[in-house]
Amino acid sequence: MIRFSANTFLLGVGLILLLATSCDRRGSLAEADISHLAYIGGDGNVYVTQTADLQAKQRLTDDAEVASELQGLSYHRLSWSRDGWLAFASVRRDGDMAQSKLYVLPALDGEPLVVAESDSHFVIYNYWSPKPCLTEDPCQQMVYLIEEDDDIALRLVTIAGAQATNERVGQGWPFYSSWSPDGRSLLWRTGWIVDGAITQYMVPSGRSEVLPLSPGGFLAPAWSPTGDGYLVVTRDGAMNKLQYIAGDTVRTITAESGSSIAFAWSPDGRQVAYMVRAQENDPYFGPVHLYDLDSGQNQRVTDAGLRPVAFFWSPDGQQLAYLTWLPVEQNQLNQLRVLDLTRETDRGLALFNASPLMRFALNSFNQYAQSHRFWSADGRYFVYAAREGDNQDRIWVIDMRAGEYGQPVFIDEGSIGYWSW
Repeated sequence: MIRFSANTFLLGVGLILLLATSCDRRGSLAEADISHLAYIGGDGNVYVTQTADLQAKQRLTDDAEVASELQGLSYHRLSWSRDGWLAFASVRRDGDMAQSKLYVLPALDGEPLVVAESDSHFVIYNYWSPKPCLTEDPCQQMVYLIEEDDDIALRLVTIAGAQATNERVGQGWPFYSSWSPDGRSLLWRTGWIVDGAITQYMVPSGRSEVLPLSPGGFLAPAWSPTGDGYLVVTRDGAMNKLQYIAGDTVRTITAESGSSIAFAWSPDGRQVAYMVRAQENDPYFGPVHLYDLDSGQNQRVTDAGLRPVAFFWSPDGQQLAYLTWLPVEQNQLNQLRVLDLTRETDRGLALFNASPLMRFALNSFNQYAQSHRFWSADGRYFVYAAREGDNQDRIWVIDMRAGEYGQPVFIDEGSIGYWSW
């Protein structure tokens, strides 16, 4: 049974009242100008804290039996909507079997809404629409991935009041997707280079179209934050081409002979950060480059000797946090570095061994960069989860404003955390 604290219940009531009047306004979390950090605690339950007081923790669930991902009942797969809804999934593991439920908060009458269940598989990933539904009645939409019929299914959940509908809209292996900023369209990539496809799905009509594109080496497509076009990697012979496609306009940002390209939009949609993996089995990429859509300038912005594995734009687009790969003895460590694009500085901050759940997100970072936030909304904190020497996972945040090298702040034992939008 999931139990909510009194403060959490009042938060849910506030959001429900807000939904009763308008689905276009920002939720109470955003209006309070406070970022909330949701994380999976060391006991496998869901917790929330906030920038106003990082030590003021609220436990949202109380029935986990084990730490996340172990045999027994625990929670995982946190995600925030843009206006403060929180989704999370439970998983009960028993040998090779897994039973799961996907929950959404706020909940009616103080209880969460179960929007999905499976008796045989766990939720792989969930991703809220950037906008509420385009209907007269207030509602929210999200997609999630789950294994079905020896494949991965993308399911669309529509939540209106106390009711939720759940339909399969796509299927493939692997499966990576991107919401358009208006919430009217999904773009997804399925399959590998030899059998892959790039598909556009129109949410209002439920119609999908396989686009006449040959996918190259990349994971998730990415709609521009402006909604004008999207980024994909196409294959041309032995070359991977990172391309910006807007209607009939196709612009090649870079053409590379490496095995894959990872990329992410700046928040204003005017710059693209990208990096190239030379060999398929390399655990890292080459240097980060920035491409400016207005000027067409393309420049390397990180040291050629570093080995980045992931990067994340700050909310204001002035900084780029990136993690590098550092093999030390038997460990594969990550260093968190922050590139300030305005001041042209590059600072090395925390050195840590990422927790398994954080490593899971880093391995598909250009998917998670579209749906989850490691930065707090004000750009002050960056959250990470580390597996430390005692084999315990712990949640930390770096205070970017505390001196030249930042200040690590311990939050709690836990396996993964994400900031609200």
